[in-house]
Amino acid sequence: MPQRVRSSSPRSASLIVALVIATGTLAQNIGINSDGAAAHASALLDVSVAALPANAKKGLLVPRMTTAQRNAIPTPAEALLVYDTSLNQFWYYDGVQWAAIANLGNLWSTTGNVGTLVIHSIGTTAGSTTMEFRVNDQRAAYMADAVTRTSFGHGAMPVATGTNSSAFGKDALQSLTSGNNNTALGASALRNLTTAGSNTAIGFEALHMNTGGRNTAVGYRALTANTTGTDNTAVGYLALSSNLTGNFNTAVGFQTLRYNTASSNTAVGWNALRDNTSGSSNTAVGMRCLANNLTGNQNSGMGFECLQVNTSGSGNSAIGHQALQANSSGLYNVAFGKDALGASTASFNTAAGMLSGDGITSGSYNTALGYNALPSTTTASNNSAAGAFAGIGGNFTNTTAIGAGAFPTASNRINIGTALSNNLTGGYGSWQNFSDARFKRDVQADVPGLDFILRLRPVSYLLDAEATERRSGNWQRMDTCTVKDHRASYMQRIAEVSAERQTGFIAQEVESAARAIGYDFDGVHAPVDSSDLYALGYDLFTLPLIQAAKEQEAIIVELEAINAQLQRRVAEVEAGIVPTPKLP
Repeated sequence: MPQRVRSSSPRSASLIVALVIATGTLAQNIGINSDGAAAHASALLDVSVAALPANAKKGLLVPRMTTAQRNAIPTPAEALLVYDTSLNQFWYYDGVQWAAIANLGNLWSTTGNVGTLVIHSIGTTAGSTTMEFRVNDQRAAYMADAVTRTSFGHGAMPVATGTNSSAFGKDALQSLTSGNNNTALGASALRNLTTAGSNTAIGFEALHMNTGGRNTAVGYRALTANTTGTDNTAVGYLALSSNLTGNFNTAVGFQTLRYNTASSNTAVGWNALRDNTSGSSNTAVGMRCLANNLTGNQNSGMGFECLQVNTSGSGNSAIGHQALQANSSGLYNVAFGKDALGASTASFNTAAGMLSGDGITSGSYNTALGYNALPSTTTASNNSAAGAFAGIGGNFTNTTAIGAGAFPTASNRINIGTALSNNLTGGYGSWQNFSDARFKRDVQADVPGLDFILRLRPVSYLLDAEATERRSGNWQRMDTCTVKDHRASYMQRIAEVSAERQTGFIAQEVESAARAIGYDFDGVHAPVDSSDLYALGYDLFTLPLIQAAKEQEAIIVELEAINAQLQRRVAEVEAGIVPTPKLP
């Protein structure tokens, strides 16, 4: 039964303990206290100071010695406890070697540490033993040697044989077996990767299904569905999230290339190339640029919403805010400038300049160069315009307009300048038209001469420049111009041209003269519709003039013959050879 030793003072208690131990008592429990309480059943020796007054409480003093003295103890018993005065630490013998009882100041506390030194650490200080943290007996963190693998997070990167891989987040790199140089940061990032290497995933489920190599994904579910695709880069929310096997894609921005499954696409900007599925070799830079592209290939767009609704069109290039925005299936268009070819749905159009070709819808093979060039062309084709507002006339086909505001008045026309360009200066050499007998048929020498020329009335006149500008639409455009200097110079030029006396014919009079002699004169162009104007080809007047000169030459020759005959007769009369006729 338990032995109790009571003492009225600490000194007598110590004496009693010594006596009890010396007697070799057979008691199973020994209690040392001042109130006679029984020893605790689980303790062989129960020392209690609970009943002592506060100023009388004392501690238990264990043997104190130097490190050398501790190590000199012969055959120490297991659990032998001493205090090492050389190291100021408690040491105990664990049955094999001496072990220090750690100083609490050097341990990591669950409630935090104050003044922890840089020399303090957790883990091994020598060797390459791995270190592992567990939660509920499940791995939560793992560190191999300094050059191999590191993981932190529940289920992150189990034991693998690869090197230089790091996983941070729940289930990050969970399936890795032997892949090298992989980095995963985020829950389920690179979760299914097994053997491939050189991948980087940052974000929830980034590269989640990936098994390929050399991919980089940054953002929520970026490249999450990628399986065997390689050399892809995705930065942004759901960027390239549906890519499975596509290679060499680059996506930067919210939902860029989200549904892509093809290869060699580049998208930078919010929703750029978002809907692309099988289209390849596309480049989109700008918010919603090529956002709806599905199967189109080899398209390039740079600018807000350029080529936005393109679905299957290929080979298109657009640079500028909403350039080629409405194109869906058109092919091989080129648009450079804000809203250039913005409404076009056709193919083979080229436009450079803000709003150039903006009105074209289904017309093809048009070329517009300059601010708002070809503004009136919608469904027509094969037109070319160079200059601001060039080709403003109407929806004509096969026209060429050169110069600011140059306006063809009908199809198959070439117009240079406007009424304000009244002094057209040429260059060296002559203007030549093709004239090859091999390509001419039904040739007739029926060009009239004097009969036509004598009916013409050359006149001088003042041009109503304002009326012509109103007819073309240039006046109305300038009437809304907000730049005062431009409008002022325009109005000044109108006044100058209107005051200049010009020389020429009246087209209607020329038409009447030709009609009067039954001559189908192609030097007169009569309007083909209400928008067209009369025009004259002054160079074609050369042919009737040549014919007239030939006719005059025949008359001159005839008159010269008559004159010669008369001169001979005069000479004969004067010589008396010919008798002078008698008067009646």
